[in-house]
Amino acid sequence: MNPYQNKNEYETLNASQKKLNISNNYTRYPIENSPKQLLQSTNYKDWLNMCQQNQQYGGDFETFIDSGELSAYTIVVGTVLTGFGFTTPLGLALIGFGTLIPVLFPAQDQSNTWSDFITQTKNIIKKEIASTYISNANKILNRSFNVISTYHNHLKTWENNPNPQNTQDVRTQIQLVHYHFQNVIPELVNSCPPNPSDCDYYNILVLSSYAHAANLHLTVLNQAVKFEAYLKNNRQFDYLEPLPTAIDYYPVLTKAIEDYTNYCVTTYKKGLNLIKTTPDSNLDGNINWNTYNTYRTKMTTAVLDVVALFPIYDVGKYPIGVQSELTREIYQVLNFEESPYKYYDFQYQEDSLTRRPHLFTWLDSLNFYEKAQTTPNNFFTSHYNMFHYTFDNISQKSSVFGNHNVTDKLKALGLATNIYIFLLNVISLDNKYLKDYNNISKMDFFITNGTRLWEKELTAGSGQITYDVNKNIFGLPILKRRENQGNPTLFATYDNYSHILSFIKSLSIRATYKTQVYTFAWTHSSVDPKNTIYTHLTTQIPAVKANSLGTASKGVQGPGHTGGDLIDFKDHFKITCQHSNFQQSYFIRIRFASNGSANTRAVINLSIPGVAELGMALNPTFSGTDYTNLKYKDFQYLEFSNEVKFAPNQNISLVFNRSDVYTNTTVLIDKIEFLPITRSIREDREKQKLETVQQIINTFYANPIKNTLQSELTDYDIDQAANLVECISEELYPKEKMLLLDEVKNAKQLSKSRNVLQNGDFESATLGWTKSDNITIQEDDPIFKGHYLHRSGARDIDGTIFPTYIFQKIDESKLKPYTRYLVRGFVGSSKDVELVVSRYGEEIDAIMHFPADLNYLYPSTCDCEASNRCETSAVPANIGNTSDMLYSCQYDTGKKHVVCQDSHQFSFTIDTGALDTNENIGVWVMFKISSPDGYASLDNLEVIEEGPIDGEALSRVKHMEKKWNDQMEAKRSETQQAYDVAKQAIEALFTNVQDEALQFDTTLAQIQYAEYLVQSIPYVYNDWLSDVPGMNYDIYVELDARVAQARYLYDIRNIIKNGDFTQGVMGWHVTGNADVQQIDGVSVLVLFNWRAGVSQNVHLHHNHGYVLGVIAKKEGPGNGYVTLMDWEENQEKLTFTSCEEGYITKTVDVFPDTDRVRIEIGETEGSFYIESIDLICMNE
Repeated sequence: MNPYQNKNEYETLNASQKKLNISNNYTRYPIENSPKQLLQSTNYKDWLNMCQQNQQYGGDFETFIDSGELSAYTIVVGTVLTGFGFTTPLGLALIGFGTLIPVLFPAQDQSNTWSDFITQTKNIIKKEIASTYISNANKILNRSFNVISTYHNHLKTWENNPNPQNTQDVRTQIQLVHYHFQNVIPELVNSCPPNPSDCDYYNILVLSSYAHAANLHLTVLNQAVKFEAYLKNNRQFDYLEPLPTAIDYYPVLTKAIEDYTNYCVTTYKKGLNLIKTTPDSNLDGNINWNTYNTYRTKMTTAVLDVVALFPIYDVGKYPIGVQSELTREIYQVLNFEESPYKYYDFQYQEDSLTRRPHLFTWLDSLNFYEKAQTTPNNFFTSHYNMFHYTFDNISQKSSVFGNHNVTDKLKALGLATNIYIFLLNVISLDNKYLKDYNNISKMDFFITNGTRLWEKELTAGSGQITYDVNKNIFGLPILKRRENQGNPTLFATYDNYSHILSFIKSLSIRATYKTQVYTFAWTHSSVDPKNTIYTHLTTQIPAVKANSLGTASKGVQGPGHTGGDLIDFKDHFKITCQHSNFQQSYFIRIRFASNGSANTRAVINLSIPGVAELGMALNPTFSGTDYTNLKYKDFQYLEFSNEVKFAPNQNISLVFNRSDVYTNTTVLIDKIEFLPITRSIREDREKQKLETVQQIINTFYANPIKNTLQSELTDYDIDQAANLVECISEELYPKEKMLLLDEVKNAKQLSKSRNVLQNGDFESATLGWTKSDNITIQEDDPIFKGHYLHRSGARDIDGTIFPTYIFQKIDESKLKPYTRYLVRGFVGSSKDVELVVSRYGEEIDAIMHFPADLNYLYPSTCDCEASNRCETSAVPANIGNTSDMLYSCQYDTGKKHVVCQDSHQFSFTIDTGALDTNENIGVWVMFKISSPDGYASLDNLEVIEEGPIDGEALSRVKHMEKKWNDQMEAKRSETQQAYDVAKQAIEALFTNVQDEALQFDTTLAQIQYAEYLVQSIPYVYNDWLSDVPGMNYDIYVELDARVAQARYLYDIRNIIKNGDFTQGVMGWHVTGNADVQQIDGVSVLVLFNWRAGVSQNVHLHHNHGYVLGVIAKKEGPGNGYVTLMDWEENQEKLTFTSCEEGYITKTVDVFPDTDRVRIEIGETEGSFYIESIDLICMNE
């Protein structure tokens, strides 16, 4: 049963009202100290009537002197929040000014509100300034009354009768109001004292006035944009002529939002710093935390709350109504006069009396412990809070605050769902009577669900009080001004309240008269406990209304203009929302700040039940690691690519995950926004898309005739622009789409013609390129348009690594002398890819590790379907924005090598010197993967002319050119010497220059030596790739072919089969321990002991002479021998001993008497190594 279901809305939940014996009790408004006043115990209805009778600060309620300006702040914020809940084009201005004018310019005293704004700040900081400056500020601000009122009246007249004259009058008035505030607001700031410190103080004093004047200006500018759009979209207003001084209000509006936001927050923080750095003479020179908190609380309601709403004036981002919320907490203080500064420093007070940044919480119950005593004048010793996160069923317990004893008794106030405390009276015993830390004796709570009122009390002990008491009222003023109520109370009522109680903290003060300092935390009533997603409004849900955070994510303090804390998003968080219309589609976007570079962008995914997973990368918005002073522009919006239609489930959970690896990249999430998709929004999106693409393509060309591209424009940009053109609605813009497609085709052709690299987009497979295996041309990746190059890692064959590569040499004929060329391209993903670009050496040598983090751009599709690029937000960051090229991987001339780790674009430069078509140095462009784990996908490779070089660059390239020529001369000399020696050795092998026959005495050793000389020729292969021809490859091939010819002739004249053992022991008969081994790259027959024997029978020509030649060596004791024996047992033997150092060649002439002989190889002991055996006929 709900304990708050009472039929009488003023019925108290605790009917046992007790008469209090109160002497010297007084009421103190909680934000600012006030004189003591008598207030008898009464119920809410009587108390409210008293407030209503005395709301103009007279009679017995002088203590509420500052409620007027506070209520002005809360009403202004409530008006903006309410006004943006209307979806009609003119709703905000008509409703807003109808409320704001009587609040800011009261009829009975037009100067009162602005003066109060300044006075309340002056009363906090208590620093003297000449009254003339304050008076002048009031005069400046009050000049706005007539201007605003006149505009408002014209607008109401136009709404009733939108004829030509009234329409033109409104447009004129808009300009007049805009010009007025353009002058008044700077004048307000500049009318400060000449002394810089006094000027800063003056600007702090007038800051709340500045903020509300800025709000009026933004209201008019917002209306101006909407009004002009309204007229433009209605043909009945086609007769209108442009104003003589027509203004494009939208850029004026967006600039004003940024400027006003930054100024307000900067000046607010100056005030905080002034208090924090100014010792209080009344506190023995210590910093007064109470003053600091009072300033923070008042300036939050006066300035930061309205500033937090400035972004929703941006019509471009918020074309329809907006449901917005403020999640910050403000604090009211009890019992601070006991000077805690004597015992605790400023930061300890701040930490003890305020909450650290956290997820938004809802109060479930207040739990107070009372001192265990039966005597009168009891009080509470300690307490704790129970609370829950938004849409979370788990109630959590705070720490216990105070001096808790095990004998203390617990009293609790429980709050049901959607039941809130909006006002409370606190009765505390005067601390001179206390002997413990706590002194609250009773609390009266005024509770509401928005439509009904309940009263509840917590009383320590019997409630009997004989001591003097202090009585304090805590709460904030009303949210809305109601015209039909005449002059309503400025204090919150059960159906008109701006804040609800969210938490209570306390700090024990160890004073002679012991007491407890309490802070009451309040949150704004605009916060929706259900996270409702509206079907007719853009719904803003602050990220801190999540109900679950990952272990690495946390809440952090906002910069002052976000309306609350932020989420430092490291891993994941979940937010639960409520919706009802299952047919409505939405765009979902986030407002965020990130310090990742374009090279280390964070990537987030969003999971929603019944919806395909969404993903996107976040562009960097700020630099550095300090996010406490972020400016307005440091926050950007990014929209998930696909439309979302929620599953038929009233409550849905959105889970955000980070899927990148850049843990050092900070991502701060401010809000999640849901934009309902209507027909007008779709058409507006298509129009924006068309205009965006037109603007992008207009930036392509370097001249009006469009025959030259901007040098910053990349081939990849053009491909992506073509994708954008394809996504333009053919139904709405058929002609425009056709023209834009022609423009892109023209740009693509110009891109190809200026690219001196052949087939850089691989549309002709690998034409013009030289490649290894494991390289394929594919077209299955939507990151690229059309074909792209896919490369696998290096091959590992039996421990030998064979790199994969692709390269192209740009011929000298395509180049210009003394010219700089841009070398660039786009990499989808890569690992361990080496890029080498060379003319005079390794001018560019870069290792590229580009993460596969672009899959978020395109949703998954079936195998039979193409990826729908039109459902993505894949607009390349650098299209039409040359500054973003700075984020591409670029070469550092101070380093020999560079590592590109993140950017998917690379851009390097290489310079040419003098051209020599005979030498044909050219430019080499090569990609190489030397790791088996490497991979790459790349496209849009280009080498384009940037322009002639001069100055230092010219001197540098001439130096490189001379150095290269000197090196080449040395290489040619070295080559010639090696070539001459090898050629001479080869020619000595043959009987003629045609290499038709070997000299008779040519031995295998001579052939092997000639081969060694050929292999010694330098610069045969490319410096970077061992199997790619180098400068001496042709002469090497020539000489190597001659050596091969010699070897061939030698093999065919050697009667012994496999005499060089290159085929192992094939053709030989082996017994015992003998085998062929590879020693220094040569096949060698090895006999390990005397038991081993190797033999071969050979057929000869009878009555011919032969030469038996053996190359061998002996190790260890004994002899090694090779014996030739005919069938008549005639034999010749060649003997080898270990006394003969190394391999030696021995020959013997033999004249067999039979046509068959036997070759035997053996040894007596030790080891015997035979490199070759040959038997050559003397008639050859």
